[in-house]
Amino acid sequence: MSNPKFFPAVDSTTDLSYGYSAENPVVIKNADLNNSIGSSYYYLSRVRTDEGNKLKLIQRYSVENPKYRKPGITLRNMYTGVPLSYVPGPLLDCYILKAENESDTISIYINPYLKGIVKVPNGLKFEKE
Repeated sequence: MSNPKFFPAVDSTTDLSYGYSAENPVVIKNADLNNSIGSSYYYLSRVRTDEGNKLKLIQRYSVENPKYRKPGITLRNMYTGVPLSYVPGPLLDCYILKAENESDTISIYINPYLKGIVKVPNGLKFEKE
């Protein structure tokens, strides 16, 4: 699914909006978009509640990135036609998750187009292999 070496040190953050809002998503860019989406699934498979409960994926959908501004000139890859100016990306992935043995759902926003320091939203932890 993903290389665990991409996540050598994932720490929690005290920022209460990190990962929980479209304005402050988790940033996971790992080479190309397909690798980034695989890395997102791997990341979510390792995230736990503070009580240690695993999170189960209920739904994944795309939402508009509120920080994305369309460039004046769109440059495209001449072989694939994919825009080259996707950073910070026009879309975000929103994952609806449910913790084992709990009734509430959690929404986590991930930006697969933007590379940065990967952290865990407040109230959750990352289980290393």
